Amino acid sequence: MKRTVEEIKMRCSLVLNDNKVLFLVEESSSPTSAYEMVLYGTKDIAKAKAGRWLAILRRDHKTEYQKLVG
Repeated sequence: MKRTVEEIKMRCSLVLNDNKVLFLVEESSSPTSAYEMVLYGTKDIAKAKAGRWLAILRRDHKTEYQKLVG
């Protein structure tokens, strides 16, 4: 099932103001690695899931990701 950009943005909104998580997602190579890196770095499952969604946004909608993260 393909998610809409709006749904993906909603799912990653928890971490948009967390510079540590944004850095980890940027350094990751895939949504799965983003999840693992954020989970290891924060010990927070909710942030890890949101980081995974942010990585999905980066992978599937690059321009929307750049607008959102800067």
